[in-house]
Amino acid sequence: MSLIGKVLNPKKQNVEKLIQYMPTQWKMQDRITANDLGNGKFLFNFASEEDLQAQGTLHYNFCMFVLVRWEPIVHDDYPWIIPFWVEISGIPLHLWTVKNLKNIGRKLGHVDTIELEAGRLLINVDTRKPPVFKKKVQSPVGEEVTITIKYDLLFKHCTPCGMLTHEESYCSKKVEMMKAQTLSENNTIRQPIMDESKDRMSSRPYHYGAASTAHSSIAHEGYNRDRRYDNRERNGCRSKDSCVMGKTNAARYGRRFAPYEHSEHRNPLPHKNMFVIMTWWWPQELKT
Repeated sequence: MSLIGKVLNPKKQNVEKLIQYMPTQWKMQDRITANDLGNGKFLFNFASEEDLQAQGTLHYNFCMFVLVRWEPIVHDDYPWIIPFWVEISGIPLHLWTVKNLKNIGRKLGHVDTIELEAGRLLINVDTRKPPVFKKKVQSPVGEEVTITIKYDLLFKHCTPCGMLTHEESYCSKKVEMMKAQTLSENNTIRQPIMDESKDRMSSRPYHYGAASTAHSSIAHEGYNRDRRYDNRERNGCRSKDSCVMGKTNAARYGRRFAPYEHSEHRNPLPHKNMFVIMTWWWPQELKT
């Protein structure tokens, strides 16, 4: 009388801790022996059939694990079935029949038991596939309705893909969705800017481009002249200036910027003449 089990989320579930914790959780620690089979699988041996049927919850560390009666099956994924009580809502009242519930249940897994009044089904769910939480069904007259499916005692599962084998932070589908979304946003942001720049260039008249080209050539020629001027200044060699390396004087910027300094026959400033006249007339006034 044995049950074989397998953890579904190895990143969150440790087999050694699980086989020590679950018999205590079921309050049968004295009547169960447990073995670690490797690869996330384990075996519980029960003392009686009554104890085997009395085992309770199938979750550890808030994640589900598989636990079924042992059978001589050789498969890497074995075991993979979890029995769930499933509650279905949203079916129109006139379509609330055992046949319709059974047809819906077959889409979810193997139907074991049906409770018509409560709208509940005991279904063996394949954990290799994501659980179905909503489904559209069609009535015989062609009307389509959406039904909601609720799984009793279902613990952590991945929201983007629905799988029980990992959490959302480890979901490869979510990573692909985020990459696709980022790529789409980048294309949306960049494309209008490129179009706008093309429109601006295409809307310019021909003479505007020609004027810009002429202006650019003039500016380039002036820049070259400035470069030659800077080189001569660094070497200290300027026309009519000293050729001593590093020597500076008041006329270093040329006559264009200091015209008065290069005037050899410069008239005296007017205020000096006035000063001479005033000093010559003041004594005459004092004497009178």
